[in-house]
Amino acid sequence: MKRLAALLLVVFAAAGMVWAKDWKTGAIIGVTQTTVTSPMMHQPKIVMHYTVLTDELTLQLDYPYHPPSKPDEPDEPGKNSPPSMPLGGTTKVAVAGHHAYLLDVNGKEVKMEIKKKTKN
Repeated sequence: MKRLAALLLVVFAAAGMVWAKDWKTGAIIGVTQTTVTSPMMHQPKIVMHYTVLTDELTLQLDYPYHPPSKPDEPDEPGKNSPPSMPLGGTTKVAVAGHHAYLLDVNGKEVKMEIKKKTKN
């Protein structure tokens, strides 16, 4: 029984290391946006394009969201408005596969799709 408990402890510890993100310091050096519309879409979609510079990489990231559909609908960062990102300021960046995670000004993780990754 002790061997099984020890084995489970090792497996869960290893799984925790896999899910831990390797955070690096970076700076957001550029932000643009594109509005995407189509007759098939009920409402337009806005895609925010972020350029992030780290010591090792330059990342071009996309963050899509749908703007509020009602005038009295409150802004909810991550749902119907873009996250608050410090343009020109430093932030923490973690790259995992085809996605990057950034910390916004409130310290919340924001998942973005990597469109282009260039080594510095």
